[in-house]
Amino acid sequence: MVRKIGKYLILALVLIGTKTAYSQENSLTAKCSRTTVGLKEQFRVTFTTDKRGSTIVPPGMDDFLIVGGPFQSQQTQIINGNFSFQKEISYQLVPKKEGNFTIGPALMISRKDTIRSNTLTISVKAGTVRENSLTAEVKDDFYTRILTSKKEVYVGEPFVMLFRAYWTKPIRNLGIVQSPNFEGVLQNQLSLEQQEKREIINGKPVQYLDFDKKLLTATQPGTLQGEDLQLSAQIQVPTGRRDFFNMPEVTYVNQVVSGEIPQVIIKPLPSPKPSSFSGAVGELTFTRTLSRHSVNGDESISVKIKIAGSGNFNTIAVPELVPPEGFDVYDPKFNEKVTYSSSGVKGYKELEYLLVPKFKGEFIIPEMRWTYFNTKTGTYQEIVLEEDTVEVLSGPNAPLESGDPDIPNKREVNDIDNDIRYLHANDEIRSTKDWHGLVIILVSIVALLWLIQAVKLGSTPMSNHQIKKREKAIVIKAFEQQSTDRYGILFNILEGRLVAIGIDKEQISLNTLEKHFGKAESQQLQQLLERCQMAEYAPGTVGDDRWFIEEFKSVWEWI
Repeated sequence: MVRKIGKYLILALVLIGTKTAYSQENSLTAKCSRTTVGLKEQFRVTFTTDKRGSTIVPPGMDDFLIVGGPFQSQQTQIINGNFSFQKEISYQLVPKKEGNFTIGPALMISRKDTIRSNTLTISVKAGTVRENSLTAEVKDDFYTRILTSKKEVYVGEPFVMLFRAYWTKPIRNLGIVQSPNFEGVLQNQLSLEQQEKREIINGKPVQYLDFDKKLLTATQPGTLQGEDLQLSAQIQVPTGRRDFFNMPEVTYVNQVVSGEIPQVIIKPLPSPKPSSFSGAVGELTFTRTLSRHSVNGDESISVKIKIAGSGNFNTIAVPELVPPEGFDVYDPKFNEKVTYSSSGVKGYKELEYLLVPKFKGEFIIPEMRWTYFNTKTGTYQEIVLEEDTVEVLSGPNAPLESGDPDIPNKREVNDIDNDIRYLHANDEIRSTKDWHGLVIILVSIVALLWLIQAVKLGSTPMSNHQIKKREKAIVIKAFEQQSTDRYGILFNILEGRLVAIGIDKEQISLNTLEKHFGKAESQQLQQLLERCQMAEYAPGTVGDDRWFIEEFKSVWEWI
């Protein structure tokens, strides 16, 4: 009985002591390994608390690079019934620039309250780096370089940046502390096989690793600017001691190195710039090709406008076709194939138009002009695409070129003028009664001329039924002749029909179609559109031509 009472008494004392110890746990402190550091010198910042069940929230440290951490540790001790607890979180930092900087207070958040730590003031000075014997030993054993493919470029001219790390002793934990933040350039990531290589530099064997490659395109003149590259690694160095098995002991020294941005001069484009210049830079070609120059009224023509070569394709826009008279022009399909590599940006961009004739006769595809800056010659070059003539062999006659049907042609105007003069010359010898008759005659002549003009204008505008019939014939003929662009013709005509009934081509989706058609019809149409697009790139993988024709005929009945 006495033993039990003793046990309970001891337990009560322990709990009271624990409660008393816990009640004193309310501190949060910040400390650093040194308050004055060199520009590239590492130092450690540690936040410590003795409060259980808390979370330490570190402050912002934007003026420093975090090269290590957060490292966390905690420790609990019970000595003579006294409990003690300690929790730490620490970071390894490197200054970004010279000056005096303040690291704000950390926060300790618990279920009951929030506690702030003290602040830290760090003075950063150049040339004050403290080097111990190990740090001095690895000073020249780890470094980095940024290599560039060109030292001078024009605005808009792409060039390559290669990032490389060198070391002469074994390393581990190689990492990027800070990537260079280039200013005034467009960046494209290039594929790169990371593989360690070896070479001899200044008679000394060196290992190196190309760890990143970018394609840059300058957007403004000047000199390439930005933040330097920062790398960190742990360098292996011998301690001079040996272990139990007489093997040399080694340790690892943290090292942070910088790679300066190479000087690249970005030259402005010469002035004055031609009015037709739209920003294309490189070695480029500009072409326009027609699928045919002679067609029947129920056939279509494909017109492709292409820019190809090497240049700043990430900003180049293909000029649009000037709509020719006598054709229905459907919205173009955009084609692109551009590759980014160490040799620059190469490929093409293309707009493909579908033209459907409306009338019989000869029609002109207007001249086009396009200007680009040739980086090889350092001059602007204008490319002129001459007019193309297309002959439409069948279909309704085209209206007269002189425009408004309410305006007679020149010969008819002269005839009317002569009639008026004749009437005016005889007006003096006619009576008031005869004048009314002359007015009637004049009106009759004008009405007759209008009638003649209407006859010359040819047939009346096509009805919606006639347009659908013609477009259906175009699609069927394209498939019967196995035209290479038959799927594009089918897609464009379906898209044009949807636009005609008020559906924006950019908003064509199943939900949008169901607002105009039934659910089953919308699904059928959506499937046909999707397969048309797939068939353009992989013919034969989404059904044979008979399926497309049957589906098109079915959709065309109700669309």
